[in-house]
Amino acid sequence: MKSTDLWQKGNLKVPSTTWVVNSGSAAKCPARALGLCQAGKDCYALKSECMYTHVLLYRERQALLYRSADPVAFADSMLAQSGRARKASRKMTTFRYNEAGDFEDQSQLDWFVAVCRRLAEFGVACYGYTARTDLDLTKLQEVSQVNVSNDLGGWQSRGANRSKIIRKGDDKPRAMCPGNCRNCRLCVNCSGIEIGIALH
Repeated sequence: MKSTDLWQKGNLKVPSTTWVVNSGSAAKCPARALGLCQAGKDCYALKSECMYTHVLLYRERQALLYRSADPVAFADSMLAQSGRARKASRKMTTFRYNEAGDFEDQSQLDWFVAVCRRLAEFGVACYGYTARTDLDLTKLQEVSQVNVSNDLGGWQSRGANRSKIIRKGDDKPRAMCPGNCRNCRLCVNCSGIEIGIALH
């Protein structure tokens, strides 16, 4: 696979200095199957996969990574490509996991731990999202800012952020996601807070 099949450098809402890798597709999200995901049928990532077939196929290719690639070698390949970028706006400063989908199992989560640990050695800030609060997130929290999307497991008391979908009529927490990561670092820099995400 080409590097363009392995990671995404930003998007319309995420700056190009944030590189994204998904553990899988929203269509095959294990968190939803286990009843752990709060979004359910309102999942934004799932909607985009239904609308655009290439998005689903791209995320399913990414899901194969942890079975076929050494995590440290994979992180090094990202660092090498970032190092070759001539413009600062094309270099990786932040790594985001699970823009869509969720961890399949503990071994896949541990693969991402190894990736984040390596990237963190070079000053890359790592963060991501999961509803798999049934898995052990301890090591992931050591190398990244974890944002969980349910109250199970007591992970917020241990430093994880609680990402909560806010529907019409719900009370809003103090911190609300602006819907654009280009000028916001709540999910990256803060810990142990509740972040409201307006349903879209």
